[in-house]
Amino acid sequence: MTESSGPVWDGRVRGYIPNPSLTIAPTLKLHERASRDIDPITFEVVRYTLLNVNVEHGQTLQRLCVSPITMLTRDFQPSIALHNGELVYLGPYIQYFSTAQSLTIKWILENRSENPGIEPGDMFLSNDPYVGSPHQPDVVVAAPVFVGAELFCWVANILNHADVGGTSMGSFCMDAPDMFSDPPALPPVRIVKGGRVQADVEELFLRQSRLPDNVHLDLRAAISANSVATERILALVERYGADVVKGVMTAVLDTSERTFADRLSHIPDGEWSHRILTEGSGPEDDGVYAYHLTVRKRGEHLWVDNAGTDPQTGAINVTYAGLLGAFLCVLTASMAADLAGAYGGVHRRVTLEPVPGTLSCADFPAAISPAGAYTMETLISLSGSVVAKMLSCASPELQRMAMGPANPAFYAVITGGEQAGRPFIAPDVTNMIGGLSATPHADGVDFGGHFWIPEGIAGNVEELEQLWPMLFLYRRALPVGADGAGKYRGGRGFLQATLPWSEPGMAVALYMDESFPSLVGSFGGNPGTMARFRLRRGSDVLDRLAAGEVPQNLQALGGDWESVRSKGPMLYVGSTDVWEWTGASGAGWGDPLQRDPDAVLRDVRTRAFDRHVARRVYSVIIDPEERAVDIEATAAARAHELGKRLREAAPPVFASDVLAPDAQVRIVAGELGLADHHGTLSFVSLTGRAVLGPADGDYTRYCATLERPITDQGTEFLPTEGRIGKEMRYRAYLCPVTGLRIDGAIVRAGEELPPGIRLT
Repeated sequence: MTESSGPVWDGRVRGYIPNPSLTIAPTLKLHERASRDIDPITFEVVRYTLLNVNVEHGQTLQRLCVSPITMLTRDFQPSIALHNGELVYLGPYIQYFSTAQSLTIKWILENRSENPGIEPGDMFLSNDPYVGSPHQPDVVVAAPVFVGAELFCWVANILNHADVGGTSMGSFCMDAPDMFSDPPALPPVRIVKGGRVQADVEELFLRQSRLPDNVHLDLRAAISANSVATERILALVERYGADVVKGVMTAVLDTSERTFADRLSHIPDGEWSHRILTEGSGPEDDGVYAYHLTVRKRGEHLWVDNAGTDPQTGAINVTYAGLLGAFLCVLTASMAADLAGAYGGVHRRVTLEPVPGTLSCADFPAAISPAGAYTMETLISLSGSVVAKMLSCASPELQRMAMGPANPAFYAVITGGEQAGRPFIAPDVTNMIGGLSATPHADGVDFGGHFWIPEGIAGNVEELEQLWPMLFLYRRALPVGADGAGKYRGGRGFLQATLPWSEPGMAVALYMDESFPSLVGSFGGNPGTMARFRLRRGSDVLDRLAAGEVPQNLQALGGDWESVRSKGPMLYVGSTDVWEWTGASGAGWGDPLQRDPDAVLRDVRTRAFDRHVARRVYSVIIDPEERAVDIEATAAARAHELGKRLREAAPPVFASDVLAPDAQVRIVAGELGLADHHGTLSFVSLTGRAVLGPADGDYTRYCATLERPITDQGTEFLPTEGRIGKEMRYRAYLCPVTGLRIDGAIVRAGEELPPGIRLT
């Protein structure tokens, strides 16, 4: 998957990159025999039993855990791995955990097989991001499964604990300058020996938490779920024999690898890249930081690097494990979802060549703990844009697998304090409702969840009010306008308002208020929604409630607005303070001026937005009664807007030809296509048929370029006064003939971007 060279990637100073051949103590006997001649019926029975063992493992966690993060959000993942740590099956839960257990198991094999040893009945615990965990609340418990004296395979799980220490409740420590202010990071340590929990290690782990009782129960759930999975696998071995079961495991890996390699053969060799900008590295910082990712495809293999990413800083970093997990999460969801979690073979075809000391591959002692809400989702979104570009250049069958990018943060609010004299921490993960970005063929799903955690759900308001001392004024669909617009629009998110209840106050430890959107639409689609967090201090909400009114608008409440930052410090809220936040809508796909007018009319009728937004954003003219689209007026309005774009745009760097009338064009995505032009494979615009240079060049140099402040895209992108968002710009690359958008980017003024697509 990844080969290390140069500096030591040992999970201590740098993230852990295992060598292809692991260094394991010779005293540890491995079961490496695998039957190759297995009858088809036996093969399928064993294969599906292994899959169901892993599903049962996840269901056991869900039943036994007590944290809402696990019970509802499904913020966990079980897996089965070979004796050498290679992934066999992953569950339908958090997908970016895809390599966390595998990396941790391989580290255990290399660093614990001699001392203290790996024996039957053992389990190991780790939450070290430099070994395998995305961030410290994500705790791996891995169990070796022995058949006789031989290590046969591993079962493992990883789950997000409610609190594992650090400076902030919930352990998302935005104020941590480095790992020494972060929650403790434990490299793999034996938590169970010979089937017995080691009390000293368990107490060491629990001592760091503000909620030791909750964490204790969830830890015991993880241990118990591993025991259940171990029993099921040993029963399978007892029935069919170890060599047969191992033969099925290895065949599953080999088959998934062949399937993925075949799909790669339908993608031309090339290079695809994307950049995401994010705001703020900590509570006192309003800087803008770049994450960059490039994928190179040669034959039936992918090489991935993060060159161009800014140096590590503040608390917006991840290690190698997080970067790898984020990319493989998107790759498998896009290209291998039908493999039902048998992703280890896919991983064999990917080589990550990371640049160390960066935001997306940090060296020790960079702070990591907030990654679960911020940087992991940023890298998933970034990977989604890159993989979508790659698939758009593939065969028509693979093109349909392309997905729009995910939201670049997991918008959530963590509060805490005391309830009836006992401490509580309330992770409000209503954002599991989600809002999926548009795809090449369809609108994003309103409230569609997240593709990287397919089993996750949001809690009902009544459940959350029962759990924690708070009252919810409303939770409703987020109105949309320019945000998420496109030929296909992004799915809608939500808006929610809350206040303390039955307690005098509490603290808000995690929130996000963006001043510019990070989520860029694909192939000319508009950016997604900006995350908003608004706090009304000293409001008259209690008086209104006493009078029988349930306020539905913070703007109408009395009180003062609190000034907040993108990733601000902990806020203390009192009984009359009300906060409102958004679960953002997804990004659009394709130019909004190409959206079907009837689809715009349908959105108006379903109250996604009104007819004034339809005209402002889509140039669609709808009669006041909302009965029909004025076709002629719409055509005129769109022609006017396209002409205005070209008049205001900078001309192309290179003049373009017009494609011959009889030339065949293969659609890439949106307005971008490919055609043979005088014997050279070239990019072209579909409607205007402008030739945009050779396919191994930079097609944006042949486009007219319209760069404006991001705020000009619509009032939906207006930041709070004085915030950095005022300086950010939206750059549209236009067909020089028609003015239709071919692509777009959110940039800093004067920023140069490398080509997003190059075919070789």
